[in-house]
Amino acid sequence: MPNLTRRATLTAMLATGSSALARRAGAADAAARVSFLVVSDIYRISENTEGRGGIPRLAALVKAERARAAAENRRLICVHAGDTLSPSLMSSLDQGAHMIALFNEIGLDAFVPGNHEFDFGKDVYLRRMGEARFPILAANLTDRAGANLPGHQDHLLIEADGLRLALIGSAYDATATASRPGDLVFAPTFDIIAAAAKAAYGAGADFVVAIVHADKATDAALMNAHAANLILSGHNHDLHLDYDGRAALMESQQDANYVAIVDIEIAKRGERADALTWRPNFRVIDTAKVDPDPALAEKVRAYEAGLAKSFDVEIATLAAPLDSRTQTVRTQECAIGDLVADAMRHAAGAELVIINGGGIRGDKIYPVGAKLTRRDILDELPFGNKTIAIAVSGKTILVALENGFSQLERRSGRFPQVAGLEVTVDRRAEPGKRVVAATINGEPLDSAGSYRLATNDFLALGGDGYWMFAGEAELSADSGTRLVAQDVIDYVEASHRIDAKVEGRIAFR
Repeated sequence: MPNLTRRATLTAMLATGSSALARRAGAADAAARVSFLVVSDIYRISENTEGRGGIPRLAALVKAERARAAAENRRLICVHAGDTLSPSLMSSLDQGAHMIALFNEIGLDAFVPGNHEFDFGKDVYLRRMGEARFPILAANLTDRAGANLPGHQDHLLIEADGLRLALIGSAYDATATASRPGDLVFAPTFDIIAAAAKAAYGAGADFVVAIVHADKATDAALMNAHAANLILSGHNHDLHLDYDGRAALMESQQDANYVAIVDIEIAKRGERADALTWRPNFRVIDTAKVDPDPALAEKVRAYEAGLAKSFDVEIATLAAPLDSRTQTVRTQECAIGDLVADAMRHAAGAELVIINGGGIRGDKIYPVGAKLTRRDILDELPFGNKTIAIAVSGKTILVALENGFSQLERRSGRFPQVAGLEVTVDRRAEPGKRVVAATINGEPLDSAGSYRLATNDFLALGGDGYWMFAGEAELSADSGTRLVAQDVIDYVEASHRIDAKVEGRIAFR
């Protein structure tokens, strides 16, 4: 359709689809029973330590909901609102191929890409989406010429008992800065959904569903504007249900720990838009109470067996000992802290690194000559933290260091391990006044200067008392594209021989 804007194209396509979904002549009144199940932000394929989440439990839940819907003469629409190709240790090996294979097994009615779908770049993203056997919706995503990507759609049209449902998708609109999509273009989610929903209603849709990977502010804006009847969201990792009498919003918790479902009975008398009546009946399923699907459980075990084999590979030899004992990493500069910080600095291209010693958890000594495996790194860094780079002022760095040294007597996990930084500390001074001097890459810390700092997402969001980092950048629980553990594994593997030693980065007096 040359010379048409994206919105005009969508309107024309909806109109074409609507003619195919036209109601029977003389049957102006209609009623439909529809259920929507939404998941998002699924990185882990196995259940957590509490027995929640994971692909086998999700598969069993979806199968049970499909059986329930069939018994009740109800249409079930199962959607994924994005983030699943990355980040995880397994994804670092196969670039998310296992996730597409598993969701092909489960079956989806629609998938909307999140920012983590692009962590391995545009080409890998397109390859993975080409492997998908489910519809991919992204009305706001185009190539640099403004054309749809191969296999992508703006919307789906679904008929349910004579009513016309329009499903419109929107990818995370800040992906260009949050991930690595290359030259792909992401239009603002709110604008695209508002325009597409208006076009859908104008073309005869009775009920509009927006499926978005979006932050909380965008979710709230869509709700407040009543841009769609139902908004199914991902990105925030939270279980969230909302209804204001005109629009509803639903998001499940990450990793399918808690899965949200909404049952809706929609009725319409005549052709007037205001003749539509519907009410949501939200249900939340705790997947700890769902028995895993045996077939998917077997597939997950096979994937994990392959992962175990990959992570038991030796990647480097130690030319000097490493000490990750709790009393070491939480009280002084240590070689393993330097190693982790150096790896993060290298991966992020940062000037300096500050991490919390409490994030290093192996609690052991590695002697000279020990062979490090990928699993050793994972044991030392078990929390799934991601590397984050932010711009901070010298003043913020100083406040952060004071926080790190504020609880020396308690061996607090906030004790800093650093790179690109040398700091002198007076342990006898009162907390908040212990940093005597600090240099960054040999130059005195400039309190008015700006520096590129790498840290982990826990600290970047204010954890362990590092509140001064929170707000320095637009970060959320979904930020970061690479696991700290993966950055360290890559750094160690490239080095082959590790000769990390205490260098005087932190000196006490």
